[in-house]
Amino acid sequence: MGENEPDSSEPRIKIRIESLSDLIFGLALSIGSLTLIGKGIPSGGYDLFVNILLFAFSFLIIVMTWLGYSRTISLLRIETQSALFLNLVLLFCVAIEPYLFYVLVSSQSVSLAYYSSMAYGVDVGGLFIILASLAHLLLKEERIRATNDQRRIHHVILARFKRAMNAQYIIGGIFIVSSLPIFWIPTPIGYLRFVLWYSSFGFLLVFRPRRRKT
Repeated sequence: MGENEPDSSEPRIKIRIESLSDLIFGLALSIGSLTLIGKGIPSGGYDLFVNILLFAFSFLIIVMTWLGYSRTISLLRIETQSALFLNLVLLFCVAIEPYLFYVLVSSQSVSLAYYSSMAYGVDVGGLFIILASLAHLLLKEERIRATNDQRRIHHVILARFKRAMNAQYIIGGIFIVSSLPIFWIPTPIGYLRFVLWYSSFGFLLVFRPRRRKT
């Protein structure tokens, strides 16, 4: 190989990591659907409805993570050590999400539900925090490029990344904080920990990018 060829190795590294990421996300969705099969045939329409809602919750988390990840990673240089480390941690969190979710929905005791929900909250919170951290690296990289007049990304797209990053930080923080013992409190609509999980997605509407008229 010539002296000018090593740069061609950078895209290959990124492609291999993205291929591994797509595989893990796909497996997470597949294993999540197997959770419903593991629960057996529902005894009635209500059980069927609840099982679908539970799967939709896990499905939504994985898909949201994949969408945010794919958008960021398509523009971020993954060859940096910090970005590569965050990628590996994120993939680990994605890989164990179906297992933790299965343990949570299959819990036969309050004690197991308490600890499994705590672990699940930390895992999902970590997913969103890492997504926000990757977006932060992208924004930081673009700020450095802007000082050298080498900006690659339009400022409107950067603004959307910033809004998404803020939403991901808030959602991740809510999931992690909800794992504290003080939030394992029964309420008329369920344990407060679960209520925080559901309500956290409201921030997606608050931070949703607004289309501007041209």
